Amino acid sequence: MLGTAVDASAFGPLLGLLLAAATMLGCVYYPWTALHPIRWVQVLTLANPLVYMSEGLRANLTPSTGHIPTWAYRTALAPGTAALGYLALRRFARRVQT
Repeated sequence: MLGTAVDASAFGPLLGLLLAAATMLGCVYYPWTALHPIRWVQVLTLANPLVYMSEGLRANLTPSTGHIPTWAYRTALAPGTAALGYLALRRFARRVQT
């Protein structure tokens, strides 16, 4: 999706910025439940799709650790993937035609 929305010359710096933010607030290094003491950060991270991917992987690999409930990450990932895929294909087709 980002590849179709951003000019190619500006993509490198944008990707670096987005990857840093996604990694730090994407529950890659720590479980989402560990953010409970800082509730506003815990709620803010729910806007990041990487959180749901990380939590789904964590739930399957280490079920004994705390993670988002299964229904929550499955509910977020399925429609999110479909919606972003649709938008990316539509933008790509529009960009190719111009």
